[in-house]
Amino acid sequence: MKKAAILCLISLGVLLAPRPTLSVSMAIVTVTAYSYNGGASPHGITASGRKVKEGMVAVSRDVERTLNLAFGDRVLLHGLGVFEYQDRMASRMRKKVDVFLNSDRKARRFGVKRQVVLVKLV
Repeated sequence: MKKAAILCLISLGVLLAPRPTLSVSMAIVTVTAYSYNGGASPHGITASGRKVKEGMVAVSRDVERTLNLAFGDRVLLHGLGVFEYQDRMASRMRKKVDVFLNSDRKARRFGVKRQVVLVKLV
């Protein structure tokens, strides 16, 4: 009888325990664009070892640490879309994200977007 009562209380505690909430990691960043025009190696290869393609971003190291990003994580740039984190920027860069675009013309036209919210998607 005591075992059944204890088991019932444990089951009830598990059912009524609060559910974990989804945490959102975000940062305010400046977004620019870059392209690869066929230069010498290692250009065209990301820090993760993958070949660059549209839909990838390079992130400054401070933002990478703040958001606890790992290569392959998806991030949302508010107003710009969802991108895959595959590249890391030089250590001197702070609070920056570079979006890869296939052409120099597209990258120049992209310009600089300031105060963009970067959100790590879970």
